[in-house]
Amino acid sequence: MPFLLLLILFFWLFPFLIIPFIIFFIIGFLFLIPYVVFFNSFLNVLTIPWQIFKIASNKQIRKNHSLEHATVNILEERYGKTLRIGGLAYSNGFSLSGPDLPSPYEVLDAAREGIYRMTKGETYLALHPRCGTSIATSTFLLSLGFIIALFFSNHLSLLNIIVVFTLANILSKPLGLTIQKFFTTHSDVKDITIINIYSEPTTYNFPFEIIINPNRTYFIETTSNKNRFFWLPF
Repeated sequence: MPFLLLLILFFWLFPFLIIPFIIFFIIGFLFLIPYVVFFNSFLNVLTIPWQIFKIASNKQIRKNHSLEHATVNILEERYGKTLRIGGLAYSNGFSLSGPDLPSPYEVLDAAREGIYRMTKGETYLALHPRCGTSIATSTFLLSLGFIIALFFSNHLSLLNIIVVFTLANILSKPLGLTIQKFFTTHSDVKDITIINIYSEPTTYNFPFEIIINPNRTYFIETTSNKNRFFWLPF
């Protein structure tokens, strides 16, 4: 804050330096863009596979991830349109949020239908094209493409950017669905039982909370029948 005030005072005293400063700032920003892109891309190439591996190594999260997708797919099937709904899967359930989220009773019914239909063979419900896995795959391909382009050409050009974006856009959808199928979801949910659905607060006790934040957030708690222990009398 003091630096900003000093900068304003400096330009107020020497207004003729504003234009040279802006030009210098723009040139410096353009000079740093390739380095920022490279380091950000390098970080994505390292972290995204690790995040996918963590999900892939936890079968319970993968099953809840499948149920999350099935719930959204069934809701969109019922309404006949794309719904603005996002979700996150955990080891003890999954959460859904968004302005198009219907009542908790309808969400719970869709989740139960998802278990039933996947158990009966409709395993395609476990996949969703707008899943975060597909977004992460697209980001990974873009990052990898930028690294390869910088490595071979030593600079970013408009042609390189267009080629990278085009290839990433073409490959991200089928590759994202493949990674979902084999790494981040598990459609065998016959041992999953839904315990309850909870409404999570989305505001901070502001008045007129529906006007400020129209999003709803539900947490659907699940458990695995394999985790249940039954005591038998001797």
